[in-house]
Amino acid sequence: MSEDDDDDVEIETTSPTPISSTSLPLTKRKKGVFRRDWLSIDRYSSWLQKVNHDLTKARCKTCLKTFSVHCDGKSAVEKHMTSYLHKKSMKAFENNCSLAQFVIPERELDKITAAECVFVFHGVNHGHSYRSQECTINLIRNVFESSSLAKSISCGRTKSRAIACNVLGPYFTNKVIDDLLKAQYYSLSVDASNKGNCKMFPFAVQYFSPTGVRRGLIEFINDPHEAAIDIFNNICKIIDDPHEAAIDIFNNICKIIDDNKLQIENLTSYGADNADVNYAEHHSVFQLLKSKVPHLLKGNCFCHVLHNAVHAAHDELPIDIEAILCKLYSYFSRSAKRIESLKEYFEFVQTEFSVLLQHIRTRWLSLLRSIERLLENFEPLKLFFLNQQASTDAQRLLQSFFNDIQNLCILYFLQNILFEIQKAELQLQRSYTTAVDLHFIITNLLNKLQQKLFDKYYGNNTRLILNKLKEIDEKKCDILIKTFDSFINQVIEYVKSYYDDNSEFYEKLSYFSVQSFKFLTWKNVVDVLDMIHIRDLDEDKLYSEFYDGKSLYDNLKTKSIKLHDQVKSYISSKTNEFSISNVTNQNFVHGNSDSEDEETVASSSSSSNDTNEDFIRSDELWAYILNTSPNETANLKKITCYIFSILCSNSFVESIFSNMKHCWNDYRNRMNTELISSELKIRMNSNYSSNQFYRRVLSEPQLLKQSRQNAKY
Repeated sequence: MSEDDDDDVEIETTSPTPISSTSLPLTKRKKGVFRRDWLSIDRYSSWLQKVNHDLTKARCKTCLKTFSVHCDGKSAVEKHMTSYLHKKSMKAFENNCSLAQFVIPERELDKITAAECVFVFHGVNHGHSYRSQECTINLIRNVFESSSLAKSISCGRTKSRAIACNVLGPYFTNKVIDDLLKAQYYSLSVDASNKGNCKMFPFAVQYFSPTGVRRGLIEFINDPHEAAIDIFNNICKIIDDPHEAAIDIFNNICKIIDDNKLQIENLTSYGADNADVNYAEHHSVFQLLKSKVPHLLKGNCFCHVLHNAVHAAHDELPIDIEAILCKLYSYFSRSAKRIESLKEYFEFVQTEFSVLLQHIRTRWLSLLRSIERLLENFEPLKLFFLNQQASTDAQRLLQSFFNDIQNLCILYFLQNILFEIQKAELQLQRSYTTAVDLHFIITNLLNKLQQKLFDKYYGNNTRLILNKLKEIDEKKCDILIKTFDSFINQVIEYVKSYYDDNSEFYEKLSYFSVQSFKFLTWKNVVDVLDMIHIRDLDEDKLYSEFYDGKSLYDNLKTKSIKLHDQVKSYISSKTNEFSISNVTNQNFVHGNSDSEDEETVASSSSSSNDTNEDFIRSDELWAYILNTSPNETANLKKITCYIFSILCSNSFVESIFSNMKHCWNDYRNRMNTELISSELKIRMNSNYSSNQFYRRVLSEPQLLKQSRQNAKY
């Protein structure tokens, strides 16, 4: 071997035979140098280290000692390995290495915890069972077995339920409460619905936040034996309570306010359906609350008002259309044979078959859709019944209905009138509609109905049929027109009976809407201040703040960037790039199209204002002006928070029942009220998609800590 080889390599002889005197002398083994190939030997590799600054020494990682290899070379390494101290240190070292394999870095642990929270959040929003969620997690761990993150996720039924009940539910509820305390003024709305033999009471709040109007649900109580005095505890709470008397609901409300450290003096309005228990003149929840809060306003639900107005006006018509719709639906809903026979008539008239829609008398938006579907299918249905042998009362009733052209005229009349009413209904159900918008919505509807009455215009199809009917029987035609007039008059009178008492107040509030903002004057502000109660308000400073805000609005309008784009940019920045999706937009379609809830229909429809690309919400405009003003706006914020907290609809509470129906269905009937309460809080109080919430969880150390702690169980 040449002398150019590495110094660490030993030169060995090839033969033990003595070498003659003429042969080259034997090269001696070099000593005193650490050899790199020792590190590749299995019994050395785990503990031996090279000392870079001194190649005559080696280091033991386990003993934390350096020893010399200058004299003995590899023998020194062997000697150290067999020493008692090294063997003892090696045992401890091996134990520590095995534990280190199970220690997950903190950042990776955060990602695992965030993933578990998001899986629960996703499952709750989509109504997944916890058994299904457990199966999904196990599948992910097997499919992505190469991922250390996926393998570490653990989210079984018990853990998922604990995260929902004790982490996410309280997290989103506390978010609402914190925002509410900052807003100071709030309104309270309540309703009741049965689930089996339990009566559920959701309590919800509405308030003004830095990004506009917000609504939220706070709690769910299930204690049928609880005294009424102990029940009223949540400003946004669902209560399972059989005691439904006004005094019981009142006491529950007071307890909710106290438990959440809210001030009852800051309650601006009480919203509910228009039952006597809520708004009766002498003994009702509203009167009991008003005894504590003299300035309290009625938050009548005008969605209920419009629905009940149509229902009451039906008495003016010669036939009960609601009864006919129910009879028609029930006639075909459970008979496959009748459906097959009906399909033949659809083929005969060359019309695509579509099922009839069920009209539910208690649903706000089902009547118009049922009438529209009936009109689409009128010809095949008419042929079907007129060619049937009438053997039952139901068949005779339906046969006589289709045999009279007057009834088709009534259907077209209702389609025309209900379109305007439903348009107003949908505007009232928007998540951001408040008392500021009520005057425009109601007066616009009443003016349209009065104009139709004045012009005797009931729709073009109605006019054509009336002309035909007039040729056949003029007297009958005149009577029918009078019933149409009576129907419209009845709707107008019913709506006015609820609106007129406070019409002056709503008209003054309307100047704070985006449509009237440029016409808003100091006199309008004073008029509103005289009708509401705001404590610790400095009117001199308010005057200055008001005109600063008006000047800011005028300047914003003159910029090259559209005001609409400025407002949207502000809202996006305030939410830290998490897009806003109001809680009431998180609606789900339950069952088939025949039984869609009115809230789902409302979410899929939009008014002409909403589809306008330059449309600006009133609440977002005020939020933008107040929070971008270079000057102090404390007093102007007070009056804005007060005004935009006033209710005009109970649609948010109604949407809670729709969500409850979706997540507490027949397949998940073992859920208790604690779990359903937590799931509803997550659904109604959150405004994130699953992807957005994952990023949010990673940015919330306290939420990650709570999710990891055993205390959540």
